[in-house]
Amino acid sequence: MQAHTFDAVVIGAGSGGLTTAVGLTKVGKKVLLVEREHIGGECTNSGCIPSKALLHHAKQYALAAKISGLTEKNEQYRQKAFSYVATKIQEILADETADHFAKLGITVVMGEAVFTGKRVIRVGETTYHFKKAIIATGSSPRQLPIEGLHTDRILTNQNLFSQTEIPARTLIIGAGPIGMEMGQALALLGSQVTLINNHSRFAKLEDEAVSSIITKIFLDIGITILNNAEVKKVTGQNALIELKNETGAVLKTEVVTFDKVLIAVGRVANIPRGLDTVGVKTTPFGITIDGNWRTTNKDIYALGDVSARMKFTHVADDIGRQVVTHIASKGLISVKEKAIPKVTYTEPEIAQVGLSWEEAQEQYSEKSVRRIEVSFAANDRARTDDDTSGLLIIIAKRLSGTILGAHIVGPRAGELISTLTLAMENNISLYRLRSTIFAYPTYSLILKKAGDYFLATQIASLKEDLLNLGKKAAPKICAASIWIGALLWLYQVKVVSGLSFSEIALSLFTFITSTAWGPLLYILAYTIRPLTFFPGTALTILSGVFFGLWGILYTIIGANFSATLAYTVGRFFSTNTKNTGLLKGSIELLQKNPFMAILTMRLTFFPYDVVNYGAGLVRVPFTPFILATIVGTLLGIATFVAIGAAISVEEFIKNGITADAIDTRFIIFSVIIFIASHVAAKLPKKV
Repeated sequence: MQAHTFDAVVIGAGSGGLTTAVGLTKVGKKVLLVEREHIGGECTNSGCIPSKALLHHAKQYALAAKISGLTEKNEQYRQKAFSYVATKIQEILADETADHFAKLGITVVMGEAVFTGKRVIRVGETTYHFKKAIIATGSSPRQLPIEGLHTDRILTNQNLFSQTEIPARTLIIGAGPIGMEMGQALALLGSQVTLINNHSRFAKLEDEAVSSIITKIFLDIGITILNNAEVKKVTGQNALIELKNETGAVLKTEVVTFDKVLIAVGRVANIPRGLDTVGVKTTPFGITIDGNWRTTNKDIYALGDVSARMKFTHVADDIGRQVVTHIASKGLISVKEKAIPKVTYTEPEIAQVGLSWEEAQEQYSEKSVRRIEVSFAANDRARTDDDTSGLLIIIAKRLSGTILGAHIVGPRAGELISTLTLAMENNISLYRLRSTIFAYPTYSLILKKAGDYFLATQIASLKEDLLNLGKKAAPKICAASIWIGALLWLYQVKVVSGLSFSEIALSLFTFITSTAWGPLLYILAYTIRPLTFFPGTALTILSGVFFGLWGILYTIIGANFSATLAYTVGRFFSTNTKNTGLLKGSIELLQKNPFMAILTMRLTFFPYDVVNYGAGLVRVPFTPFILATIVGTLLGIATFVAIGAAISVEEFIKNGITADAIDTRFIIFSVIIFIASHVAAKLPKKV
């Protein structure tokens, strides 16, 4: 068998693979491009391009029929839908041929790539060696076995566009972007369409306001939508549909007659063979990757639909570009996470980017974010075009106007979302958008209108928002005030006494360790410590330095006063118990069994103040909180006090850190307690 060596092997000639292959060639790499079926991948041959072509043809036909009625010429145009799609596919494929990429310096091989060894693949009878490999093999339609459904009546995106005529009756299973787009296209072209949705709300991935608008539009053009529905079996051309309630109980059954069934229930990654031989892990969702889109074999990348993240053509293209930079820079430049716009090309279009309203409230709290809604009826271009049913929703931070997310249903939504994506990527606020000049009359003026609405609502609630901001910043202001006051006091003592800072520190040490006021001063300092953000571990070690093992008692008292104070502050600021950001993932356990949850976190040295503030924020009952704190902090406090007690201050002052300045008995004692604490932490899990 022949063997060849390349700097990079790209497997899959879809959007991500082509971008990566061309990019690597441009930076001087010797590139092999392997494609199993057809160059252009799913997007060009059976995805984005044909689906948008069919949608365009359908919209044009529906518009013509609306204006002139059902004429013979219109009917001829309707019958040419799939031939129009085939023409557009061929037009774009003309720029995506093996000869075209060969002229760029890329070696193109048709066939299936199989990994056979470290940095080795085989295509047919030929072996290729590589330094880096990029897997971009895409995905295939997820199959859905249905009793009685014959294969000759099944459509997926892979065979839909090779049809020669519009089905008279189409049953579509799946109400995601593919189901919605093709459902509307076929309905506009005259097919009687029934959409099966397994959720209680149609267009469940969209904002509820958007979902409501698009649902009405679909119903108005004659599409039947069956929510919470499932196809149980098929007899001939009749499908038995079960309609369920929220709990899954069957409410009733319906029979839907069809000619074709379009299955659009998601995608399955096309996993190359032989990945186990090169140490690449996979899951049912695709190939496992890290933040730089590298697989568990660091010489192999995976991008596009085959990876376990973000299955969009435009994401594959962008990640392909970034992976080229990552490889060319030898890993110095990392792949950056970006705001990702998503568009469903129905009529009207649906677009979104960033957070949903629910996600924004959960992440930032309701009092920190604002929802702006602008109807397309407020846009003059939409009014001249007689298309005012659309809606723009922008979610932004209060006061700053930083855009967190946007949702649009309406004409040009796919174009408008790009401006909002740019704004999010470059931290362009709604204030700056409203101050930007947009051409009149354009749909983009609706973005300026959103800025106007935001400013108006912001002015109306300015007092409330400033109070909330002050309330949120109060702990930092308090901490800064305490530290500034302490530093001013220390400086004043220095000026009055004429002592150096070292001498003042030594005098303070003597005062703390030799008078009855010392322990009280220490307990007070520990109590207010959460307000100063001084590390609790450092103060605990200092108690060992000051008081020896007596520091355990003083620290227990101070730590519990401190925990109570932080808990009270957290409770005072509690506005959103869904997600505090501090104890995300532990809230359910805290609410179910607060004592055991707090005790476990204490024993495992979970950040002390995070637990205190978080427990207050999620309103954990105080009694189990303080009891678990008393019990759970004993071993931890003893561990760090023992470390401090091991230090001889006198010896340290004389000679610095030496062997004589450390009492190893206390260190051993500390290690034993630390181990005991971790052993004890496992006990609650067994109870």
